[in-house]
Amino acid sequence: MTLVTSSVAYGTLNPSPSEQFFAMWILGSEGLSEHYYPRDDPNLAVGEQLNWTLGVYNHMGSLQYVVIRAKLLNSTLAAPDELAGTPSPVPPIMEFSRVMVDNETWSVPFPWRISSISQRGEALLITELSVGKAVLKGELAAAVSGINYRFIFELWFYDQTVDDFAFAWKTKDTPHAVWTQIWFNATSPALT
Repeated sequence: MTLVTSSVAYGTLNPSPSEQFFAMWILGSEGLSEHYYPRDDPNLAVGEQLNWTLGVYNHMGSLQYVVIRAKLLNSTLAAPDELAGTPSPVPPIMEFSRVMVDNETWSVPFPWRISSISQRGEALLITELSVGKAVLKGELAAAVSGINYRFIFELWFYDQTVDDFAFAWKTKDTPHAVWTQIWFNATSPALT
């Protein structure tokens, strides 16, 4: 009986370590997992405002310095590879950073709109994008007929062992990475 009581007491006083993880999500205009697009239609015209919220949850068991890297891609550009623990090779268009305590949830407003697009052959090219107060200009992303653009949001964290930001961490030799994506189409060229 003493052995059973001792085992129960040890298990109660020394619980097994919980799994360490990050979680990430995108919410629509009402802070829910719906209504991501005006009229719930992913076919966006120039100037239409979208109001998303990005969310991150830290359950790594410690303070974490994290960065959300926002990337704009089409369907042919590579997404992150979770099995290999590698990010998308596309450079980010913007970043958001924060130090998070364990079990903290971080909400990041992501209001955006396509400000300008141009036609290049059969492709529509996003040439100006407004995200919050930032205005991004240049050849940001192209898609045939304006179909299948996507935002990819990758979560990076500061890894003290390498003294740099890392996209993936390992648990029992298995890489883990956190990212999410959302698709949309552009339906009309900019007025000239």
